[in-house]
Amino acid sequence: MTTDELKLGEVVTRRDLHSRFGGTPQGGISPSTRSQMVMAFVTERPNPDEFTGWGDDGVFHLSGAGMHGDQEMTRGNLALLRHKEQGRAVHLFHQLPRRADEPGRLYRHLGRFEVDSEQPYYVADAPDANGDMRTVIVFRLRPVGATVPDGPRLRVTPLTETRITRAPDFRLASVRRQPQETAGDIVKRLTADYASHLNGLGREVVTAQVRVKGETSVARVDLLDVTENRLIEVKHSAARQAVRTAIGALMDYRRFFHPTPTLTLLAPAAPREDLLDLCASLCIEVVWPNPEGGFTSTHD
Repeated sequence: MTTDELKLGEVVTRRDLHSRFGGTPQGGISPSTRSQMVMAFVTERPNPDEFTGWGDDGVFHLSGAGMHGDQEMTRGNLALLRHKEQGRAVHLFHQLPRRADEPGRLYRHLGRFEVDSEQPYYVADAPDANGDMRTVIVFRLRPVGATVPDGPRLRVTPLTETRITRAPDFRLASVRRQPQETAGDIVKRLTADYASHLNGLGREVVTAQVRVKGETSVARVDLLDVTENRLIEVKHSAARQAVRTAIGALMDYRRFFHPTPTLTLLAPAAPREDLLDLCASLCIEVVWPNPEGGFTSTHD
């Protein structure tokens, strides 16, 4: 049999498909040497945490094969990546809702695709079949000729380059201390008070969002002191775990800003001396409220 017999939009069972064109009946990616094809199968409703579906970039994003642990560029994943050099055509199939009178699951042929030549795939974090976070390979498939625009759509399309978005009209009203504050309440109050403090010193203060290349999640920078080019991470606690988390966030964000900003941790109280030494060794300023008003800084 030849792939010419596979019609665009054709609805087939997977058993019939493999009977006609070869390939393995298990897994989401099935290479076939008999028909020089790589068949990729998309479930009816992919998990919302999966990176599978049409993106706003006109590309179909396909999570690689492998249900447990970190995905590796082997077997079906490697066959998909190398399909051009191996002379194989990639065909995509979307699982249809099952009716009670049907003997098996049906799939609609969405058309022929190829891995993007500039960015064939990216790597992301997603839960595996057990709910444990792992690394997944996400292929970027571009249509070759006509396709059926069916199938899932991504909620957020990963960017092909990192993008920073500022909120220039950032304003925070003063937040009163509550008798019983949650962690979120403390962060909100500290952020508002410190932003007001900086505004009073004539500083321009904004918030910022960082969307990293190949990621769908958005990292939020609590405060950005534009005047002094300073990133500020706000934590609800001065405990070791909170300080270590803040350090990781600041180090992560810093590499995306140019020129390189200085770093500040804003805590509700002075951290222990050992933690202050840790921050000082990394050139991170630590700031906390002064009971008499204003804020105390390790850089004062």
